[in-house]
Amino acid sequence: MAAVPRIRPSHERPSRDERRITLVEAARRCFSSRGYHATTVDDITRAAGVAKGTFYLYFDEKREIYYEVIRGFMQLIKDIGASIAATSASPLDLFARAEQGARELTQVFLDNRELARLAYRESMGMDPELERMIADFYREIAQVTARNLQGAIDLGLIRPVHPLLTAYGQMGMVERVLMAMVDDPDSFPDADAVVRELMRLSWEGLRLDQASGFRPQASGQGSGSEPEA
Repeated sequence: MAAVPRIRPSHERPSRDERRITLVEAARRCFSSRGYHATTVDDITRAAGVAKGTFYLYFDEKREIYYEVIRGFMQLIKDIGASIAATSASPLDLFARAEQGARELTQVFLDNRELARLAYRESMGMDPELERMIADFYREIAQVTARNLQGAIDLGLIRPVHPLLTAYGQMGMVERVLMAMVDDPDSFPDADAVVRELMRLSWEGLRLDQASGFRPQASGQGSGSEPEA
């Protein structure tokens, strides 16, 4: 006798939020492997294991779920920047937060290479709404970075600079390095060495002559960055 399929009790059925999350995750995988233009709604629903009609309960079109995927990736980056929060009175804590943030950011790009390409390349020029979203993202990241720079200035760790201008400059440097690593990882040292070098470039260019120096350690000797007493 064939087994009778178990009917899932209503309290065990996926909630609307769970189904939406499942669709977004499936879309992330599909867009990452096929790109935006080659991915169809059918691809997404098959990957999510749901009926096509379920998709339209949450999204009007493919473009809308694409926005959600890109927005989620950008939120990861914003959260890392916000976690640094240069508000501590301890220089050591600030350095530790900055280095940890740099490591997390580098890992996000390396773990999500295709998604990074989508967000930073394929999304450019796609449509005005997406362009506005990306512009807002850059502005918000710059504002967070500027606040962190101002905190470092207030602590006497770096020389007085225009925080927002400097924030955009640092963002450009880091973005280009990470995207180059995404495209050609074999041309770069390991991620820890990249983080150490980027931190040194940022610190040495901004520190006060009287401020604590940046002292990178030799490769293989730990984190590689710490403020001098």
